[in-house]
Amino acid sequence: MIHPPNPATWIPPVIRFAANLPVLDPSGEEWDHMFTSAWQFGCEALIALGQAEDTGRGARPLAHPRLPDILPKWDDICVTVLSLANQCGLLSYRLPDGCESPEAAAWWGRRAGAVLPPPNIRTAHGLGPAWAAPQVLPVLRALGLIESGQWTVTAKPVLWRKEPQEWDLDIAADSRFQLALDRAVNEMPADIRRRLDGLVTITEADVTKGLIRREAHQQGLRAEHGVSRVIGLPLTRDSVRQGLICLRIHDLDWLFFSNWRWPDGWLSRSSGNGRWRSGTIASPSACAGPSSRSFIRTDRSLRGEPSRRSGSPDRTLHPAPNKIRIIRADGPLRPAGAPPGT
Repeated sequence: MIHPPNPATWIPPVIRFAANLPVLDPSGEEWDHMFTSAWQFGCEALIALGQAEDTGRGARPLAHPRLPDILPKWDDICVTVLSLANQCGLLSYRLPDGCESPEAAAWWGRRAGAVLPPPNIRTAHGLGPAWAAPQVLPVLRALGLIESGQWTVTAKPVLWRKEPQEWDLDIAADSRFQLALDRAVNEMPADIRRRLDGLVTITEADVTKGLIRREAHQQGLRAEHGVSRVIGLPLTRDSVRQGLICLRIHDLDWLFFSNWRWPDGWLSRSSGNGRWRSGTIASPSACAGPSSRSFIRTDRSLRGEPSRRSGSPDRTLHPAPNKIRIIRADGPLRPAGAPPGT
């Protein structure tokens, strides 16, 4: 059972930390998240905590901020803080020997083996070592993620959502994950099951509609720009089907992301406010649990194996859910485990 700390303890330091997002608007009055995952999380957190309003590309501070009656979910706020800190180079997940991974070094433009501060968060509860900047440590303590220089047991499900590559976590092997997967199937609300069933089944009629839609789109482009300027692979039923699979995976990610959390299971309608109705913050790739890849129906049956994710949402760019997505249906299917936007 997870027992989050008192909100009065973590709200002030979280707001101060998130409010230090890069201010990229020329007038200096707004936060522009540039559709970078971590900064999107930060803007949404400030909005959900009653400190800012949405601008479409970020957030604008409110003249009279006020905490909402229903606060965002504690674990979503934890993911936001971890994502922001990692994105800004203020939190570094380390290999078991305390060193930085070659991938992280390359990302930051450092040579492999460069001398860095040693980890100041020790291995505990199956979680690996990490280094956090001085301004981050008190926020992590206030959130109950670290204590006495090491990760707390409360931090484990939160770090499952981050799944640092450096730690090589085998979440699917944990009995609690399997129990959560079983609960997700056995306790699925009827409306969620209807939506899931509709998403995981791709009929020949769906493929035909998709083919007609794609052909009409290509014809419109050729009419507008000229045949010689519109280049694309030939449309086939198989390529359209692969495109539909890609779109359905995205929609399934959002279905779970908006309605499910570990260890809460399926969220109630009143567990958040507004678009955070279900405590939705961060991105589908930051919602550890029986993700959409566990439920894709490829042979009229549901595959039950939980999937592993790779990559860090902090190092990806992806559009907000209400923005236009450009997906090539004739391109390769996004590999299982790849975060949305790749």
